[in-house]
Amino acid sequence: MIERHIEKMNIQYPIASVKGDFADRIYGVKGFPSGALVNAAGEVIWMGHPGSVPRDLIEKELEHTAFLPGIEGKEYKKVDKLITDKQYGKAHAAIVKQLEKGADAPLEEAKSNLESLLERKTSMATAAVESGDFATGHALYVEIATLYKGHDAEKPAKESAKAIEKNPAAKDELDAADKMSKGDDAARLGDFEKAAKVYASIVKSYPETTSATRAQAFLARHPQ
Repeated sequence: MIERHIEKMNIQYPIASVKGDFADRIYGVKGFPSGALVNAAGEVIWMGHPGSVPRDLIEKELEHTAFLPGIEGKEYKKVDKLITDKQYGKAHAAIVKQLEKGADAPLEEAKSNLESLLERKTSMATAAVESGDFATGHALYVEIATLYKGHDAEKPAKESAKAIEKNPAAKDELDAADKMSKGDDAARLGDFEKAAKVYASIVKSYPETTSATRAQAFLARHPQ
């Protein structure tokens, strides 16, 4: 059934199908067929009949989804492993070093992919902070510093993350996000009662934060 739908709609992006009561409880499924659209941050951003999922919403979220293809060939084994292990800073340095020996199309493409991803994540972090979503901006800067360790981008990313931590206006967002991670951990383990308590406390204590919006969505799917 899924295969026929993919072929009929000419869907080009990956699709995952999850079965079982545990998945039903996580997503708050109460009837069939039901579908959920989960973004790159693991947030459920849409639920409903699988046939009515807004395609434009999928395309929009795919723009924020990071994926770097590997690089095939025995001569690229080292670089490919670094990319697979998400050591992008080291991968970039290794590619630059190899390119100094001469032009190489696969390496140049890999280098371009690494730089494009860095640019996208930096742009997303900047936009998040400018919109007041400090938690997302902070998480992105920390991610950039980790992924691109050893790259020129590492230091400014760390500095941006520290600046957010020192910003009084960001305190509630960061505190709420920290609590949110604990609720998310409980939900992933199937302890929805504990997760609901954590999320309810976020809604009460940090009502204006992005974490509160996420928490309210979970509580709506899992009424106590």
